[in-house]
Amino acid sequence: MSSTSLRRTGRTHPSGGSSEEINPERPLLTVGDVKLGYPMNGQLNIAVDNVSFDVWSGEKIMLLGPSGCGKSTLLKCVAGFLSPVAGEIAMQGRERMEPGPDRAVVFQEFDQLFPWFTVRGNIAYPQVENGRDKREAARRTDQYLELMNLQHAADRYPYQLSGGMKQRVAIARALALDPAILLMDEPFGALDAQTRSRLQAEMHAVTKQTGVTVVFVTHSIQEAVYLGDRVVVLGQPPSRVVEIMDVQGIEDPDDAAFTEALHHLRSLLGHDDTKIAFE
Repeated sequence: MSSTSLRRTGRTHPSGGSSEEINPERPLLTVGDVKLGYPMNGQLNIAVDNVSFDVWSGEKIMLLGPSGCGKSTLLKCVAGFLSPVAGEIAMQGRERMEPGPDRAVVFQEFDQLFPWFTVRGNIAYPQVENGRDKREAARRTDQYLELMNLQHAADRYPYQLSGGMKQRVAIARALALDPAILLMDEPFGALDAQTRSRLQAEMHAVTKQTGVTVVFVTHSIQEAVYLGDRVVVLGQPPSRVVEIMDVQGIEDPDDAAFTEALHHLRSLLGHDDTKIAFE
């Protein structure tokens, strides 16, 4: 299978299901002065305060910050599961952001698969439900089984899979929908270090091969540098953007530029530079 057969053609409209061209002159996603909060003791507790950034088609944007800073909540707003208290989240000018297949989500939890479907069924079913012809869905399912090295497990059920394999299936299922943006909420956070490292390498290769746009929540500095093009660093709650750092092309952990990026991000997060962790 050639890499070009899986690359996005740029003809998926943000609303999904249309062949209208995505305008490369505009950001695919705009997050503008977004404020997120929740009621507590009769008052509105602000978790995210006036966060702004753009995502361009084909970019890999990493949301990095301390626990509780609102990274996952912000991702849920982009997915359409929640609404901001103030500000806007829009895809190429479209501000109504109900959940849809144009923003496929991969969560950290291992129970996100349909337990009554095989691996093949888990990848094919959402495609058919979103209007794809069954024959085309089967063809794309085979493509993404191969892409994620799952051919040998195609007829297994989720209970027969390891945590790492379940995440591979979840990624394959999301990519097979051909989303405008792939949203990932710490998808490797619950895995052991060896499996996590292997899936990071696979994800790095998959994003290059498919050209998919990614917004990826992580608390791992190493993961942010390795997988990202830009890192949006959020501070302590009520969190704001501390810095948006360009890390495109910094991929080799043995390179001095990689180490420098780690040091800088650690300093932004208030970590001790002498204790760089690669988790």
